Amino acid sequence: MSFKKCKDLILGIVMLLLSGFYLIFAQQIKTRPKLTPSYASAQIMPTLLGAILAVLSIVCIIQGIRQMKAPDDAEETKKKGKGDLMAVVLTFAVIIGYILVMPTLGFILSTILYLFLQMLLLAPAEKRNYVLLAIITAHCSSTIRSSPAKCCIIDFFPGRGLRGPALPETRGEAI
Repeated sequence: MSFKKCKDLILGIVMLLLSGFYLIFAQQIKTRPKLTPSYASAQIMPTLLGAILAVLSIVCIIQGIRQMKAPDDAEETKKKGKGDLMAVVLTFAVIIGYILVMPTLGFILSTILYLFLQMLLLAPAEKRNYVLLAIITAHCSSTIRSSPAKCCIIDFFPGRGLRGPALPETRGEAI
């Protein structure tokens, strides 16, 4: 039995152990019950995240067991592994490009470009629809920009620097 066939099982077991430790430490977080109700304590999010990690670890263990029982296709695994490695390398290149062009193009244009390239990279060659990808990226970028418009702390357009929350002008009047 090779390591490549067992790696999902090993990862699942290690992550399940880590999620157990995480849950134990999450329960040791001290809260102030007089100030916050029991359903809103500081333990809620760490406990929830630990439980999600445990569930995903169990799923990974199940997939690892199924993969170990499956017949070995060495040629197909080798070809898939090279394609996966190239996708990961290209994804990092696209992320670095996104970071580099954001100061120049601004948030919206660089996000449109990034999402389009990332979807193009991850879509199977026979299912690439450039028009649909362009529509989805433009919609996602405009939705991201407009949703926090009233409480956004950072201005997404280049050249303006950082601004505070977008509050209405009062000119000394009471709100």
